[in-house]
Amino acid sequence: MKAISIVVLAVVATLATGYVSVPKKDIKYADDKLLMKQKAILEVLQHVHQNELYTKMYDDAQVYKIEEHMDKYTNVEAVKTFVLYYKQGMLGFDEIFTIMNDKLRVETKCLFDLFYYAKDWDTFYKTMVWARFHMNEGMFIYALVAAIIHREDMHGIDIPAIYEIYPYYFFHSEVIQKAHQYKMQGFHGMKKVEGMYTTVIPANYTGWYMHTNKEQKVSYFTEDIGLNEWYYYFQQEFPYWLGGKEFELYKDRRGELYLFHHQQLLARYYLECLSNDLGKIPELTLDRPVKTGYYPDLYYYNGIPFPARDNDYIVYHEENYEMIKMLEMYNRRLMDAIDLGFIVMANGEKVDLTKPESVEYLGNLIQWNPDSVNQRFIGPMEMYSRIVFGASIEHFEPHKVIPSVLEQFETSLRDPVFYQIYKCILKAYWRFKKHLPHYTMDELMFKGVKIESADVDKLVTYFDKFDADITNAVDVEVMDEKMDVTKLTEFGRKAHYMGEDFVIKARTTRLNTVPFTYKLHVTSEMETKGVVRAYIGPKYDEYGRVYHVDENRENFVLLDTFMCELKSGKNTITRNSNDFSFFIKDRTTFLDMYKQVMKAMEGGEKYMIHTSEALTGFPARLMLPKGKKGGMSYQMFFVISPYHETTIKTHEGIREGGYGYVDSLPYGFPLDREIDETVWFTPNMMYLDVNIFHKTQSEINMTN
Repeated sequence: MKAISIVVLAVVATLATGYVSVPKKDIKYADDKLLMKQKAILEVLQHVHQNELYTKMYDDAQVYKIEEHMDKYTNVEAVKTFVLYYKQGMLGFDEIFTIMNDKLRVETKCLFDLFYYAKDWDTFYKTMVWARFHMNEGMFIYALVAAIIHREDMHGIDIPAIYEIYPYYFFHSEVIQKAHQYKMQGFHGMKKVEGMYTTVIPANYTGWYMHTNKEQKVSYFTEDIGLNEWYYYFQQEFPYWLGGKEFELYKDRRGELYLFHHQQLLARYYLECLSNDLGKIPELTLDRPVKTGYYPDLYYYNGIPFPARDNDYIVYHEENYEMIKMLEMYNRRLMDAIDLGFIVMANGEKVDLTKPESVEYLGNLIQWNPDSVNQRFIGPMEMYSRIVFGASIEHFEPHKVIPSVLEQFETSLRDPVFYQIYKCILKAYWRFKKHLPHYTMDELMFKGVKIESADVDKLVTYFDKFDADITNAVDVEVMDEKMDVTKLTEFGRKAHYMGEDFVIKARTTRLNTVPFTYKLHVTSEMETKGVVRAYIGPKYDEYGRVYHVDENRENFVLLDTFMCELKSGKNTITRNSNDFSFFIKDRTTFLDMYKQVMKAMEGGEKYMIHTSEALTGFPARLMLPKGKKGGMSYQMFFVISPYHETTIKTHEGIREGGYGYVDSLPYGFPLDREIDETVWFTPNMMYLDVNIFHKTQSEINMTN
């Protein structure tokens, strides 16, 4: 693998005062070569369901023959394999794609190889446009995005928001239908804005239309387009089907990261549940009905709706029996391996599961990726769970599938059962951690360093409006040589950004956080490097009972991690939420990104690479749970640890943001192991009670 999320480390601004801050990120601009690539990527991702758009790309696709250019790829055998599959028949146009189908996964890997092994940009471009007009559109998008993320020569390429590339997976059927109506009715009711026909369609959440269960109180969170985009791109950076020595994902602590990402996601979901007076995430078992139903109100491009699941859904069906047996067997094997302290490889050798670093083996086993030490012994637990509990419709042909929302990474987080599934899966993670010894006082202490006090600004959340460009949801007229292109209303075929184009936007209401600052007042007996970790978690459970410190450790969400340098004496560490390492701001829209590229190519303003729009960073809007109007009690947890230099060299990838390596300590330290209270409360850590207030946007504006 060549691209990996990295955490931007904080550096010292003015050591003389003991004040620690974070510098602005370097601004980078695209050169002509990168602009050319960026323009092509944006254009090829427009109106992907139309396989006849008479453009230069379409013409290039018709003349390119893969078999005649085998020497243009670094892995000829992989290309031959693709050609073989293609001739036998791969997933066709307008058919539904999911990477969680065995046959489609193999086909997708073949297409990915075609992109990945292209020797240069010219070959990549020709392969890309060929695939755009010859391959299934869902498979094309998935494989292309994965290849862009993992190719060295694509560093700096901005991939548009997936909810604007493929709006069908993010916006309800009535929104998509309304977009079609505007287009088919000649843009009746649309107004011109900057020379473009423009309209904005209100988009709501399923919880606003129907009430099937109590979890719909948090549909504004689970169906947030930014949250679902984050999960999709994380799964693209560490695909469960990609790994091995060639891609070196194992060097990036992928197994540990996989488990920690999902543990943090569950903790964050639980904080949102508490804000809405919901209790703990329910237990999910195979021998009892699934209490929580889900009606997604989504449909695929070909008109087939996403399957719905009723409340009290019974998973046992004749077609599920074998898969359920396998799921039960894999789970039993995994728990036995954790308790025994080893897993046996296919060749009979034992892999130790008793050491802290063995969490890497555990994560790879559960994700069932190519870096797993034994894919035969522990099979695809995650995939089987999604299929069984998603209530997808049984398919009889491998190219005729109707996946549930759980079987698409773009839509998984929408379903409350997703969190119930991962609560079960993560039992293995916590069982593994339970067998590790408690941290000792020496491991927790930072000798000579003490947090004297901490201050945090008032924490406030609110709902605001956000417009997403969903123009890709509608089809455009197919041009031919006789048509006067100057009189056509279009967006995509020529990809113009001026004149008689149109743009359709969906306006969502989403949770947002008012930026805030925290300060740590620290004394140190010496000059030293340290690493600050800041968490937020609940103070009380849903019954108003104060959480026990050990019971509560699984519920904390990591907000910030950064390296600091302490001087001898008093230090004030100030950190603004805008600089938190794991979070990213709103994405630039598809159209605005294209405008910027075109202006730069025409000699206007330089095109700034959107490094702040990392694919794997968590939406900054969602760093805090909603809270309540009169305030809701939570607590922050701060700890400063000695700097432990990492032995793993992270890849300087194209994507910033996300959880990366500040030091070599485990993800979630020191809350990742059971707590021994006799040694826990050390001077270098502090709990701070905070309240989160939820306000209206007008109330926010009045105070500014």
